[in-house]
Amino acid sequence: MKNNFKSGLLFVSAIAVALTASSAAVAAPRWAKKAVKTVSKTATSTTNTVANNVSNATTDAASKGAGYANFAAAQAKGYADTEILEAANLEAKANKWSSLVAADTASAAMGFKNYAERMAADSMPVGRAEYAQIRTSALKNYSTAFSEASAKYEVARKNLVPVMMQGYSIANHIANTCNNSATGNWGKITPFVNKVTKFNPETQDAVYRLLRTLARGSRPDQQTATDMLEVGQALGMVTANGFALVGNAYQSNFSLSVGGSGGWIAGVNSSVSFAMDTFPTNGKYGMAVTVNAGVQVAAGTADLAPGATIGFGLGWGPGGAAEGEGQTLTAGGEAGGIDVAAEWTLPASLVQILATDVAKNEFSVNSLKNALTTTVTDSITTMCQAPAISAGVSIPTTANLGNVTFSPGYTRVVWKGSF
Repeated sequence: MKNNFKSGLLFVSAIAVALTASSAAVAAPRWAKKAVKTVSKTATSTTNTVANNVSNATTDAASKGAGYANFAAAQAKGYADTEILEAANLEAKANKWSSLVAADTASAAMGFKNYAERMAADSMPVGRAEYAQIRTSALKNYSTAFSEASAKYEVARKNLVPVMMQGYSIANHIANTCNNSATGNWGKITPFVNKVTKFNPETQDAVYRLLRTLARGSRPDQQTATDMLEVGQALGMVTANGFALVGNAYQSNFSLSVGGSGGWIAGVNSSVSFAMDTFPTNGKYGMAVTVNAGVQVAAGTADLAPGATIGFGLGWGPGGAAEGEGQTLTAGGEAGGIDVAAEWTLPASLVQILATDVAKNEFSVNSLKNALTTTVTDSITTMCQAPAISAGVSIPTTANLGNVTFSPGYTRVVWKGSF
């Protein structure tokens, strides 16, 4: 991808030199969708400048406008052409960077020459072959976190799987209590999956950039936050007051993930996600990077461009993006032709009760009755009422209650911050 952009950059530069007195400005780069309306009016458009890839008073002035001392300083950052420099500056501002210099610095930390090269490479459509690499790379780059989550997943599995179908076990009681909540709320996310397939080109590019950033294992920066915000707004999941997909849980988060189907680490189905709050706090949106061992959902059917079939999970959950760490219970199924799942993060107190129930290994009417105190039942009821909902390709694993497949998991928050 980078090599293609370098060739393109030289090509644009050649045009800029050749059109010394042309009346037509060079078109904005493909990635500069937000700058496209103003890039032709920049100081060094070919209608005004004899040469915009050599040092002169105009290119020095343009470079200063982008935050660099002169054109030589911009060239040292990989900008061979001030039209590209100015397009990058306009795009960086539109994407809420404090400056192009900040965007260039962050992009260089990812291995790019500058922000323009990053945007050119990351905004290209993702095809099926590259998506397979993205999924593999994401799981590899978060392998340490996955190992930690997998170890805790094993605890969840031992506390749930052996007794999920055992009558009079607390695990079975939880599954039956949450069953109706799962089937009653699954379908609520399907309209949003359909919205994803109809994203405009600008939002499609944001998704491509997010997937590639996940693959690199890069921590979120301003571009990541802007792209997530753009996706959330396009979905209608980001508002001034939050968004409630289920019940009254307006203080919630949405997420994009890769992994899931075929994403196996040490025999455990795994995924990695960017999650963002659907509501601002003091003008900023909370974000998190999470890894999940055991969640069985990752979309594989979303066509964001002709011939570019990619897969990612789309999720919504109650609470902030950084609040989802812990053992989980996932109920997978199908709604409207789309594979979906409901997920609950088990309260610590409930996790302990489940462990005690398994260790005791005494399942009877009386034992269950004694274990289900008012406090416990209230906790289960409250939890079941507000599941996180996601859509994608479901891989059924452990216990099946009718048309609902229940499986354990563990979610670990790798990073959290706000933008």
